[in-house]
Amino acid sequence: MDEPLPIDTGTSAEGQVPLASENPVARVLIDHPVPHLARTFDYAVPEKLAEAALPGVRVRVKFAGRLRDGYLLERVDSSDHVGPLATIQRLSGPVQVLGPELLALCEATARRYGGTLADVLRLAIPPRHARGEKAVLKAAQTPAAQTPAAQSTAAQTDAGQTSAEETEAGPAGDGTDTGPEADLLGRLGEWVLSSETEPRQTDPAAAPPRRRALAATPGPTPGLSWIRAGLEAARATLEAGKSVLWLVPDHRELLVLQASLTAANLTDFSVLSADQSPEQRWQAWLRGLLGHTRMTIGTRAAAFAPLTELGLIICTDDANRSYLDQHAPYPHAREVSLLRSTIEDTELLFVSTDRSAEVQRLVEIGWLSDITPTGPARRHAAPVVFVPDEDRDPFAWQRIPSRAWQIMRTALRPRPRDGGVPGPVLVQVPRSGYYPVFACARCQEVARCPRCQETLTTQSEVGPFACRSCGYHSETFSCARCRSNQVRSIVRGRARTVEELRRALPDTEIVESGGDDITTVLDETPRLVVATTGAEPYVIGGYAAAILLDSLWPGPWMRSVDESVARRLRAAALVRSRDEGGTVYLGDEDEVIRSTLTAFDPATAMSRQLADRKVLGFPPYRRILELTGAGADIDAVLAELSEVGELDELLREEAEDGQRSVSAYPIAAGDRVGSRVAEITASRSAKKQPQVRVRIDDPRSL
Repeated sequence: MDEPLPIDTGTSAEGQVPLASENPVARVLIDHPVPHLARTFDYAVPEKLAEAALPGVRVRVKFAGRLRDGYLLERVDSSDHVGPLATIQRLSGPVQVLGPELLALCEATARRYGGTLADVLRLAIPPRHARGEKAVLKAAQTPAAQTPAAQSTAAQTDAGQTSAEETEAGPAGDGTDTGPEADLLGRLGEWVLSSETEPRQTDPAAAPPRRRALAATPGPTPGLSWIRAGLEAARATLEAGKSVLWLVPDHRELLVLQASLTAANLTDFSVLSADQSPEQRWQAWLRGLLGHTRMTIGTRAAAFAPLTELGLIICTDDANRSYLDQHAPYPHAREVSLLRSTIEDTELLFVSTDRSAEVQRLVEIGWLSDITPTGPARRHAAPVVFVPDEDRDPFAWQRIPSRAWQIMRTALRPRPRDGGVPGPVLVQVPRSGYYPVFACARCQEVARCPRCQETLTTQSEVGPFACRSCGYHSETFSCARCRSNQVRSIVRGRARTVEELRRALPDTEIVESGGDDITTVLDETPRLVVATTGAEPYVIGGYAAAILLDSLWPGPWMRSVDESVARRLRAAALVRSRDEGGTVYLGDEDEVIRSTLTAFDPATAMSRQLADRKVLGFPPYRRILELTGAGADIDAVLAELSEVGELDELLREEAEDGQRSVSAYPIAAGDRVGSRVAEITASRSAKKQPQVRVRIDDPRSL
């Protein structure tokens, strides 16, 4: 009987390359777009890279006949692979970019959203820029780099200031504003600081809440109360010797935050956003990783930004749609912040003018502490809100009723006996152009829902048409009065509104903001500011009044009322408080929007909505799984999720690229379902089966 051939289990490399004497095997995560290949493989560590090939560095390896990027996760003694191992070709820089905490956060995010670790790392770590990396490492070796002056210079460079080399080469091209708007931003930052009040008195024996939520009111700094609240929390953290991560939704908030931090003499910060050049972004990311800065501010791209001894995460306006990443696995910056706060045991502050459903649920279960002021303090810090009174005002049906004209004129030119201070007036319109909303073209009857008689909304003259009250949806329109299928516009956009205002107030300056021409900040000069939703400029001193016209309904979604309230609250929060004469005219007919703004209490309004959603089992009390693809493929994926017993299919409809299925499952099964979905996706990829797009907890799924 022949004896079995001996199997060599020792580690060897292809081509007999000398290996590292200790831990010669590297576990490398391949950065591959194919799901079943985006995993770890064993590679040999050549002797020449033994000292530099440390866990967390980027490497280049041969995979399927070509060089690919990867991350070295760990070094071990041996491999289960039989035969010689391919060797690591080279290192992509000397820096250990993937530390244990960042790896844990990315793994948790991948489980949360049913994606691959490689996909999350692609979002978390910017592409390497050799020249930028060399500059940061050189600065780290220079003693002067640690002085406050050098830190200030680094922060200004991150913020988009043009260096001498960039000046010689041409414009930086990063969108940095210079000139009059830069001066206004500086004044805005100084105004925020000059309006700061004494810190709130608290019980010294009681420890402050570590994770909290704040629904801000205009107060002494209309529109910028979130900066004042964030500064108070950030200063305490920095004084304790820890770092701060501050997230904002878009570049406008980033600009005003930079100006305020500079005015507050907090210059030791880096800016990280997708609008930066690859060099600037990589430099800012490295400064946080290497501990050269103690504060990083940025948009959703900064949610994964590394910081040494992170002590506080601030997330501003967490319900903003800009926080939802549009690349797989589609994580939301708010959820990444929650995961990171738990993993790294940090303080957390959510501050916004509205209140998201997710944050309110965490408040109600006690995970977050609500530090929002209530009662008289909140009412006095908010403007007075007027709503149309159809019974008493015979002209309330007009697009700009007589009451709105009166508020506008009083704010622009107050009478001496009233004692008011003149200021700009904001006129918020749904969108640019002329005609956003429709009625019957024949009889001019307002288009109403055949089920509940509420006003229908549409995106164009050819539909589709939908009802925001009951969810009715139709591709065609039929007038209930004359049966006509033709529609015409009855609500005008920004361009038409500006024409009407110029005819009525010819001597008044009018500034437009919207579309491709969005203004960030204006001074206190009395003028009319006509802005589309979301493009309202900040004003030094705040607006004297706001006229909120023609509500733009976000669409037939479960969160459409939430978004409408958020849009109105953001505009109203730019207006001075009632103690300073601030007034708002609200043109919406929706009772939820009216009641929320008149009381200026989004937390209570959201709490009432959550009570209904909890009974119905809607988010945020359940997780949502959206699958898009061929119907048979969706069924196959759902059939493999049998381990989640409470998975109920809620919705199945036709989509542009096949069918769309929306299902719900308990929050407690979140990581289990996410991991299982990722496994199913990888398995189908390995079998070359058609892929199904997976999105978990997309706000637009329902």
